[in-house]
This record gives sequence, structure tokens and C-alpha cells, in this order.
Amino acid sequence: MNIPTELYEDEVVGFLADRYHSTPQEIVQCFLAQDGRIEEAGRKVISFTLENNEMEIMRGLVKNGKI
Repeated sequence: MNIPTELYEDEVVGFLADRYHSTPQEIVQCFLAQDGRIEEAGRKVISFTLENNEMEIMRGLVKNGKI
């Protein structure tokens, strides 16, 4: 999957990364796995789950062409 670099630099993704003490890349991977876009086995083990409202925010970024 081709993920634009600007998604990792998005302020919302950065906020979530700070909140979960993770990297923007881990936030995107977690979102993609939770949303069924990639298989869980194909991602690095992440010890958090995004909340429903956070998933909706990330989906909004997808709709706006960030992914």
C-alpha cells in the first residue's frame, strides 16, 4: 500500500502518536489493521487499539485523499 508521507506528518496523526506514546507510522498501521485494510499478521505488534472516534477521524483523512 502506498501511503503518502504527508499522512505521517498530519497533526492529528501526530497527536494520536503522542497520546499512545508511539510513532505516526504505528498509528497508521494500527488504523489500517483495525479497519481491515491490512492483515494483523502483517503489521508490527502494537499494544494499543484506537478508539471508535479516533478511527472515524482517520477514516476522514482517508476520504480526504491522504491514503
